[in-house]
Amino acid sequence: MKKIILGLATLAFIACGKTTKLGENASSINSAKEKLDDKFGKDAHYTSITITDTEHGSILAATVTENPSSLKMGDWAYFQNSWKQNSEITLELSEGSKAEDFMFQIKDGIVDFDLLGKLVEQSKEKVAKEKSIDVVTELISINAPNNGDFEKMRYFITTIPENGGTTFKFWYKMDGSLENFDY
Repeated sequence: MKKIILGLATLAFIACGKTTKLGENASSINSAKEKLDDKFGKDAHYTSITITDTEHGSILAATVTENPSSLKMGDWAYFQNSWKQNSEITLELSEGSKAEDFMFQIKDGIVDFDLLGKLVEQSKEKVAKEKSIDVVTELISINAPNNGDFEKMRYFITTIPENGGTTFKFWYKMDGSLENFDY
């Protein structure tokens, strides 16, 4: 009985020490999508979604509204299993413009979290193959273009070696084609 309790305690201690990061791989990125859907609903409109992975865990940030015509958005962050609203934003639009023209929805096909997960894994593999360095995801950023031209929207991914060092930057078009790789 003591061995079972000691084993369970050891397992719990090990599990608590391992923080799953939301930008780690395709599965964890889909987990980030689920967290957004659970908090804001599948019909939410976004101008920005960012995943930042740190040694202390992940920060999932979103600028989001459930009602674009209200011209009100919230700047939210998810960290250590908790959502917190950091600010409220009031949009100002030129006459004749609609807020939705400057926002994206996860469900509308512009942002594809399945594809994003593949791009993160592809980015890590590219650095490993070309530079012989194992890297971890540092940042994933998706921002709606200020001018409403979604043809110019990009996935931005940065990776770094596990012990720090050079930042490897990737820009992908929304169809998944690599536009730029820099370090």
